[in-house]
Amino acid sequence: MTQSAENGSTAADVDRQVMARMAQANAELLVQVLRGEEMVEGDPVMVALAAARSLGVVVEDILRGLVVRARADGRTWAEIGDVLHVTRQAALQRFGGASAGAGTTGAGSEPLPGAGPRAAELLDDFLNRRWDELRGSFNQRMLDVASVALLASVRGRLPATVDVATTAAPQVSRLGEHTVVDLPLTFKRGFKRQQLTGRVVFDDAEQVAGFFILPQSHPAL
Repeated sequence: MTQSAENGSTAADVDRQVMARMAQANAELLVQVLRGEEMVEGDPVMVALAAARSLGVVVEDILRGLVVRARADGRTWAEIGDVLHVTRQAALQRFGGASAGAGTTGAGSEPLPGAGPRAAELLDDFLNRRWDELRGSFNQRMLDVASVALLASVRGRLPATVDVATTAAPQVSRLGEHTVVDLPLTFKRGFKRQQLTGRVVFDDAEQVAGFFILPQSHPAL
């Protein structure tokens, strides 16, 4: 099942949602490892280091996006510098190249062909811990913010047994310059079932720009 977005979502909207989720995931992993609450494969210090590095990349992207929005709202470089506790010149030098053109809607474009089956393959790679195959489809930003440690941590919190729902077709939509695929997942833990959603976001280069396991009641992008 495919559909084109009618809600005016832009590339910037999708980017903000992706970065917000990645910031939350990396921050949670970092805090839990530092507190000794997260059981991880390998050295916890190295896992925490990887999560901290990924979080730093996400925060830098978020800062740039917020600067673009602030400038579009008419804020001066002096005002932005004051918030960041740097001079006007330092703010301009650091963020002056941030593009204000990220709001292009791409409305009316069709979703990428074959996005649904490809998303299902990537989710299968994730569920079976084939990290190299999964990350081989990531764009550079996702490679920077979604480390193997983060992916393994998310997978480790889920039940071992999973059935990809076959009765419901993937929900494929076009949002801004991205194709978003939501695939229902059913996890089994003993006699109980847990319903979740696998979400894969593709950019126009057909690379993965976002990858999430969400509650079925998740908000749409």
